[in-house]
Amino acid sequence: MRQSPLRWSAVMVLTAVGILASAPAASALTKVRSDAPLATEPVVMEGFCPFPVIWQDVSGNQTQTLTFDDEGNLLQIDVRGTLTSQLSANGQTFTFFTAGALTVIPQPDGTDLVTLNGRSWNTDQGSITDEPFMATAIGHVVIVSVFNPDTGFNDFFFIETNGASTDICATLSA
Repeated sequence: MRQSPLRWSAVMVLTAVGILASAPAASALTKVRSDAPLATEPVVMEGFCPFPVIWQDVSGNQTQTLTFDDEGNLLQIDVRGTLTSQLSANGQTFTFFTAGALTVIPQPDGTDLVTLNGRSWNTDQGSITDEPFMATAIGHVVIVSVFNPDTGFNDFFFIETNGASTDICATLSA
């Protein structure tokens, strides 16, 4: 005996409803997008080079996206867009352009896994490695770091750069 298409559709709908009712709830992600702020007022950065460096953003158009789980825990930060900044010291000025993708993923151990693709600016005071630096990079960069509330910057455990880089401290030391 052949079943009618209507009865077959009803059986399929009831089966699907039964499966969905018994399945665990999917985790909802919340994404909050906003314009990334520019540092248009000069900021004195100390501890990255053997001398203080003044940083100021000239122009930019970046968007940041914060992704949270259903309990409000931050899962990921994404920054996309372009930025032009200037660094000054010792009568020298270094203007650079950054563009590409920056992703920060907080890790269970309290560190951050940071990946940068494109043109980026990387700085570390050397609190953990004893090797402070300030550099630009073109290509893929991977960083493992931890936020330092005393300085307001991340301290690096590890950095790997695949591509060209420029030592800003050397450029501004002349």
